[in-house]
Amino acid sequence: MSIPEAIKQKRPTQFGAVEIRRIGGHYYTYLVSSRWDAKRQRPQKVTGQSIGKITEADGFIPNANGLRLMQSMRLTPDVAPSVKNYGAYETLQQLSPDLNEQLKKHFPDKFREIRTISLLRLVDSISSVRMIQPMFLDSYMSDICADIAVSENSVRRFVSELGSKQDRLDAFMRDQVMPGSTLLFDGTSIFMRGADSLADRGYNPDHSLNPQARILYVFEKDSYKPVFYRVVQGSIVDKTAFMDTVQAAGCRNCIIIADKGFYSKKNVSVLLNVGIKYILPLREDTVNVKTEFYENNDDNKWDDVFTYNKRAIWYRKKPSGNKGNFIYTFRDDSRRAELVGHYVEHVEKDYGEEERTPKDVIRQIRMGYFSFCSNLDLPAKEIYLDYKERWDIEQCFDYLKNSVISSASHAHTDDYFRGWAFLNHISLLYYYGLLNALRNAGFTDKYSAEDVLKLTKNIYRVDNGDKQGIKVSAIQKKTKNVLDTLGVDLLRKI
Repeated sequence: MSIPEAIKQKRPTQFGAVEIRRIGGHYYTYLVSSRWDAKRQRPQKVTGQSIGKITEADGFIPNANGLRLMQSMRLTPDVAPSVKNYGAYETLQQLSPDLNEQLKKHFPDKFREIRTISLLRLVDSISSVRMIQPMFLDSYMSDICADIAVSENSVRRFVSELGSKQDRLDAFMRDQVMPGSTLLFDGTSIFMRGADSLADRGYNPDHSLNPQARILYVFEKDSYKPVFYRVVQGSIVDKTAFMDTVQAAGCRNCIIIADKGFYSKKNVSVLLNVGIKYILPLREDTVNVKTEFYENNDDNKWDDVFTYNKRAIWYRKKPSGNKGNFIYTFRDDSRRAELVGHYVEHVEKDYGEEERTPKDVIRQIRMGYFSFCSNLDLPAKEIYLDYKERWDIEQCFDYLKNSVISSASHAHTDDYFRGWAFLNHISLLYYYGLLNALRNAGFTDKYSAEDVLKLTKNIYRVDNGDKQGIKVSAIQKKTKNVLDTLGVDLLRKI
């Protein structure tokens, strides 16, 4: 089928020889060249890579190959097209429409800097402040916030100043904590290269002796949204900082579900006194469950059994004290068999050279058991499922631990560290917006948040400086389908 004349008239001329091909009802532009065929004694056409597509309405729309070629062919500033990273930045902002207004409310004079640095940090995984400026200039954020200062020294001053305003940071986050919500608490270590009083040695799962700070995070259970965090000195254990975080977050009529390490009698007493409901995991060696209970192999000791993911879960619910507390104890037989197998394998590898103590035997007996303390009087299965739902925050929290907070480890002062922590929190809110959109669209089995960021990162905003105005580079069909389903329109602001 011949190429329509209206399409031919849109053929780009700045690349030299090109060829237009019709594929699936669309018209694509390919570079062409020739080489001498010695055997046939005549020139032979060579078709190169696709550089974009042509539509009758928009003319030539370069793809990533075309944009790179355009950048490499710049001759003078007068003819150089402006090509900026666009897709990922605009996608994240459209999926979190309220975040900009919330930032503007609490930081009317600095919300653009907070938004810009947080987005740059997320999209380009920036771990060094010196990379802010080049990434900013390559992004369309430099078009909509051209006047903000992004030199290395300017950003350092801004981050430190932001970190000195802890009251304003807390006020912003408290607005996200809805009364009556169910909140999930978790904590992690951030290993430090500098910082002042926050950096100290303390417990961490890796048993590292390097200086660290601790960051306690609060997520809203039903939406999985990160709503609050608290940075504490590395030597302070989670259960000590727990109530300070609860109070700072302004929790009211909430239900708190925490990870291991937050339980203490003091914390339980305070939570009871202020009327907050909770589900707190107990340590394996807790005295709230008698050793005799573990040693008793009769399944009649349990109240009953239910299934979870085709696994048998035995349970017992027992009142504790006279203040409305209950101890919920569970046994996962599949998990127990797995753990006992690992334990026996470890003992066998010692070849009998290392003696086993009675404590080791008890620990083996307790494998697959886990208990919670709660002042919720509910069926045991509901307590179990409520706690299991906290695992749904792991994708978001793992991203926080593995990527977003890494730059904070370069901090040299507490204010600078706190400023980075807040910018990382805003990055996490944008990331949550993407995760939640994928979840609502039923896409979590097909695409991760990182997949969408990769798909949209190579979508550019192109300004040729002529009467054709600003365009968006070609978007692959698969990417367009994803964006359409998520409700993102990258042409909305063009």
